[in-house]
Amino acid sequence: MTPSLRTLNISRPPRERARDLLAYLWQCEEEVLVLTETGWGAGTALIEDVCRAAGFATFSSLREPAGARRAGVDATSLGVLVVDRGAGLTRLDVPGPSMLAERVLVAQVPDGVGPGAEPVRLVAVYGAASDPVRYANAVQRQRKRDWLLAFLTWLSELPPAPTILVGDLNIVAPGHVDRLLYVLGEERTAYGLLTGGLGYRDPLAGDPEPTWVDHSGAACRYDYALTTAPLPVGECAIDHAPRLAGLTDHAALAWRTPG
Repeated sequence: MTPSLRTLNISRPPRERARDLLAYLWQCEEEVLVLTETGWGAGTALIEDVCRAAGFATFSSLREPAGARRAGVDATSLGVLVVDRGAGLTRLDVPGPSMLAERVLVAQVPDGVGPGAEPVRLVAVYGAASDPVRYANAVQRQRKRDWLLAFLTWLSELPPAPTILVGDLNIVAPGHVDRLLYVLGEERTAYGLLTGGLGYRDPLAGDPEPTWVDHSGAACRYDYALTTAPLPVGECAIDHAPRLAGLTDHAALAWRTPG
């Protein structure tokens, strides 16, 4: 059976906020946690250490499978931490996109789906950001354009497999309510390519409920759990508790198969 998932952008926490994040995460029931915007600081390290001490497997996109720092990754790099609380994931040694490869982690779920029980691939992602509310500088905006192109090209070239794509893609989903002046056209194109030619299904398609809220109150959905056939589209729930508690500026997004 495909495991249940919860993704949350933890916004590079200092150690004290990481303790509060752990208290929140410990109450969650999902088998796999996909934590985005992780870093090299004491907060991320504490979360990893506590999860491993509890007997959970952890996989960091900032490190090679053997545990060494990935080539090209420095102390300012951001990434993804996957915590396996009983799903039996195996990390796959798959080269990442040509840009910001350290923000992508690929794993395999042990149970297959469909004819011949084809293995399920998990792609955990923290995408490049640009501010949709205030005009980001030209370098940041171009970086995001370049990232989207590199990531979508990489994703399209992966070998065919049932896939769950999960994390903070930093793509504004269609249907948002707030007036966001600086959403890149490439973001809309990326969402269209994901849910069109690449075959990913969005269980929250058309739902304007946000997962990210700016300090001014403007909001949109940045976080996703998308699947390809023969996986079910699944069911998603947005949990605003960590955001309302001031632990991060994101809500958590939980995904599970129906029933």
